[in-house]
Amino acid sequence: MRNIFTTISSYVPSPCGRARVGVLFLLLPFAFYAQTNTFPASGNVGIGTTNPLDKLQIGEGITFHSGGHKVIGFSYVPSGSVDLDETAYSGEIRFDPGQGELMLGVSSSITSNPSTRIIMRKDGNVGIGTTNPGTWKLAVNGNIRAKEIKVETGWSDFVFEEHYSLPTLEEVEQHIKEKGHLKDIPSAREVEENGILLGEMDAKLLQKIEELTLYMIDLKKENKEQKFQIEELLKQNSRQQEEIDQLKKQ
Repeated sequence: MRNIFTTISSYVPSPCGRARVGVLFLLLPFAFYAQTNTFPASGNVGIGTTNPLDKLQIGEGITFHSGGHKVIGFSYVPSGSVDLDETAYSGEIRFDPGQGELMLGVSSSITSNPSTRIIMRKDGNVGIGTTNPGTWKLAVNGNIRAKEIKVETGWSDFVFEEHYSLPTLEEVEQHIKEKGHLKDIPSAREVEENGILLGEMDAKLLQKIEELTLYMIDLKKENKEQKFQIEELLKQNSRQQEEIDQLKKQ
């Protein structure tokens, strides 16, 4: 403090000005300690409170807890542990050093403890609405709304390759009778139990669409051939009718 005072005083040319600086430095400690703050050399630190009950407490609603879990609490009223302010919703940012998990929680009611809503595990997997994302990079227990979702996966253009064995419609019909669903498409029960992989299912549905396209192309060819045969038959009938009419006139 003395060194700071000496340095600042050197920039003040007049004795009167230096005296004013000295008075200011004398009053600073009183102004500082008159605030509701406490910064002890050891122990708990308080900002806006002179009686911090946690490692760091800001006012009466924000705490930094350093127990087994490292917790930043909001709307907490410390009492040596962690209690809730029963007049407000509460929230927390919690880190579990033992498991390497970072959690974000909020309370569902004024008097309830914060529940974990988002979790990020040490492997980078994130859960929203679930604390167990498993092997998924993002697991969401609930509905998702988005403007666009990009899925990078394999596609089904192999259906148009020459070596592809297109099932006959009779084979498709037989499979439906036996299984109750299309080949390579999961049943309703399987979907209910296991869900679907979006990219994989889109590829399978495209496969069926492409197969239908091939069926339609074949059907178009058959119709065209049948139309040609019918036209030929009509021509033959017309010629035969002309011959019959000629014979009747004789």
